[in-house]
Amino acid sequence: MKQKTAIICLSRVNGGMELASVKLARLLSQDLEVEFIARDNSYIVNRKEHFENYNVKVHIVEFSSNFSFKLIFKIRKILKENNIKNVIFLGASEMKSIYFATLGLDINFIIRQGSKKTTSKKDFFHKLLYSNVNYFVGNCEYMRKNIINILPIPKNATVTRIYSSLKLQENVNFKALNNTIDLVHVGRINKGKGQFEVIKACEILKENNVPFTIKFLGDIQDKNYFETMKNYLENSSLKNHVEFIGYTSEVKEYLQKSDIFIFPSLGEGMSNAIIESLGFGLIPIIYDDTSSSEFKDLGFHIHLTKENNVENLKEILLKVVINFEEEKLKAKDNHEKALNIFAPEREKKEYINLLV
Repeated sequence: MKQKTAIICLSRVNGGMELASVKLARLLSQDLEVEFIARDNSYIVNRKEHFENYNVKVHIVEFSSNFSFKLIFKIRKILKENNIKNVIFLGASEMKSIYFATLGLDINFIIRQGSKKTTSKKDFFHKLLYSNVNYFVGNCEYMRKNIINILPIPKNATVTRIYSSLKLQENVNFKALNNTIDLVHVGRINKGKGQFEVIKACEILKENNVPFTIKFLGDIQDKNYFETMKNYLENSSLKNHVEFIGYTSEVKEYLQKSDIFIFPSLGEGMSNAIIESLGFGLIPIIYDDTSSSEFKDLGFHIHLTKENNVENLKEILLKVVINFEEEKLKAKDNHEKALNIFAPEREKKEYINLLV
């Protein structure tokens, strides 16, 4: 029997990393004793449904800065009192505090990375902070290589890749062809997620008299960015075609009623949003950045931009629409592949193999 495992995610926002930490805790709790350490007043703890009906004990920590004696002592106390032997940390900002919180303890320390890092951490100070890490896990091959390039890897540590998983629906009612092409984007409203690029790309559909709608699902986290888009739409012919849904627990329902998943986001790991769109047989149009090409390598029918700009996005979108019936048929095959490749049981087994 594997020993107790703590998953630590100290972010307050709602994003891919936070959702991945919740999902991983749920998954491992099926076979293991799992403790979750989260920050007060965060998205993770404020949504009680995250751990309803799951055997996950949640610990809430309060701190005012990423390097905090209060945070160090609190985490250390939780680890010792609960006899925790495995730690899986999703994040980076609090690494200084977590290093000291685990210092001298008999901990199997795992870091899971799903976001691209650009600044090297191979200086002496960071070598010290990462010196007690046993495993570095990238959620795709791109992230595995990014870890090797950016982070200081201790001599006896292992760098590996564990693809993210999702519990996808086995039976999907694929949206039938009709007179309207429905596009969807899933992600928090933030400049890096590419909502504005989607709006501008969809102008090509209006110019060619293609009936369409575009729905944006996700929290408004950058209000200035949101207002800029709203102001742009006020003077645009696209105004009545665009809808900002905001946060919703009915993402699956929206995906099932859509045709195209359009996601010009930069710096993504193996995005849950992309995986879910594949599971519903949508036609994905994605910026060719970080791990995106791996979906194509795995055999999925997707469209990747070449230059990651709006003009390139327009070109691909129009091409998809012109060959729409054929595109819909090819995208349906993504469903079965996604069920197999991104199976939760596979991800759970691969993580359990790293635990003591």
